[in-house]
Amino acid sequence: MLTHRKHKLRSRHVVAVALACATALTLLVVGETLARPADVSSNSIVFVNQPTESHEREAIADSAEKFITGMADHDAATVWMFASEEDQDAFGTETEVYGAYEETFPEFARAKEVTFTRFWEEGDTPFTQVLLGDGRGSASVATMGFWLDDAGDWKLVSCDVKPVSDRLAGL
Repeated sequence: MLTHRKHKLRSRHVVAVALACATALTLLVVGETLARPADVSSNSIVFVNQPTESHEREAIADSAEKFITGMADHDAATVWMFASEEDQDAFGTETEVYGAYEETFPEFARAKEVTFTRFWEEGDTPFTQVLLGDGRGSASVATMGFWLDDAGDWKLVSCDVKPVSDRLAGL
């Protein structure tokens, strides 16, 4: 019995520490957002950029900003530019591509604040991870992979968006 009680107290301590870490992480992101300069787009999306160490990472951040701004501004032509050739062929028109992306990833269309949190490469594909805030308290984490096509344009070839609450539940 005494051992069970100690285990229960230890479990509570672990949960309390995990919640404190999650709160600290949230405050860190919010504090970092307020402390750093941001670029503002036409739709009043605030972009907070992580310092980049390379020209390619800067190009990926710029591409992600343009794609997200295009989604938030309902600019089908801009979203079309980032669609892969396969998506362009499958959906056929700018409006259909935009509609498919908006249906699959509505978080981009609702984004009001975007914080770049990470850049990395898997093989030849550069990725970025961003925190998307909708201005109403909901936040999601998006992982975006890009591919440089033969014409020198970046295409979104991989995308995964999950609520921050799903990521915190895994702690």
